[in-house]
Amino acid sequence: MLFVILSEILLYICFGLLGGTLILYSLPKALRPDIALPKPLIVAAALASGGLSFAPVLYLVAVLAKDMGLWTALTGVLFTFEVGKAWWFTVAVALLLAALAHFNPLENDRFLSKLGLFLFVFLIAGYARASHAASLEPVYGFFAHFFHLLAVSAWGGTLLCAAWFAKSDRRWPAFLRWFSPFAAVCVLVALIAGIATMAIDIANPLDRSPHATLIQYENGLAVNYGQALLIKHLLIIPLLLYAAFNGLYARRLYRKNHERIRPVKWARAESAVLMSIFIVTAFMGQQAPPHDVRQLLRTDGASPLFTAAYGQAPDGRLPLTFAFTPMSALFFGLGGLFLIFLCLARIRRESAGLSLAMAAGFLASAYLGVMAGLQ
Repeated sequence: MLFVILSEILLYICFGLLGGTLILYSLPKALRPDIALPKPLIVAAALASGGLSFAPVLYLVAVLAKDMGLWTALTGVLFTFEVGKAWWFTVAVALLLAALAHFNPLENDRFLSKLGLFLFVFLIAGYARASHAASLEPVYGFFAHFFHLLAVSAWGGTLLCAAWFAKSDRRWPAFLRWFSPFAAVCVLVALIAGIATMAIDIANPLDRSPHATLIQYENGLAVNYGQALLIKHLLIIPLLLYAAFNGLYARRLYRKNHERIRPVKWARAESAVLMSIFIVTAFMGQQAPPHDVRQLLRTDGASPLFTAAYGQAPDGRLPLTFAFTPMSALFFGLGGLFLIFLCLARIRRESAGLSLAMAAGFLASAYLGVMAGLQ
């Protein structure tokens, strides 16, 4: 399972690199940062997208091979299961992208970059087709996961490329003028599609009403998937703060000519939080969704993180409910202070590393606040 999780983390990075590179190269040079992405890296990201997307297939084959043998499981998954068919499609698109990047100077050809961006959308579609949400809801689940992954790859990928491959701050103000509204739209799409995907993944198939989904969310905190989902949601809060400061606030500073520090380091801090979300998401992808928490507790047991934070296993104590308590309020207040310090670190242009420490402090405090309120 660790191999599959690492593969998914690398896959998300490859998606980001491809999406960000193709978006930036599709624009006039005057509107993009002074970036330089090595061609071998782009080609490798395209090829790796096809190879790394095989990890879920391999995991499924390993599970089925225990009962039907390796060869039967492999051929069955590759040629009859939707996850196998989606992988063949993903590989074909990845090879086309790799060839396009290898044989053409995409950085100087906006038309071919747009063609590559078109192929990239199909690459995301192929991967989304094999998602858990799509297996439960073939149409609704597919589109929810597709738009979520596409929005995150477009916004996060552009951020990663601009933050880590910019040679200078040249043209950064022009970049922010279009990237800030673009990122805002992507965040909105990612949030809406993410909520839709979450509702499919955690809700009981027999009752997917908002109230029932909330109950499943609370009960799901007892297992690994729910714990990871909570951490992911908490990480989104500092990520949105970074996005606001690195977008709207930075643009205002540029207009006043007050910016005296490299904006790249703050973009890198934002990308570090985004990478943390990638890691948590990859872990979630290999955990059983909490459709039936009681059954999961019987088969897999409670999450070690839940047991450590809650103090005991939840066996026999379901349903879990959240209510504000003095202890939870104390932790939430502490988390709010960490967010204020994070904002002050950016406003006063302190160390980006200090702001990341404040983000980590918020994550720990808010997490303990939620766990302290569970009853």
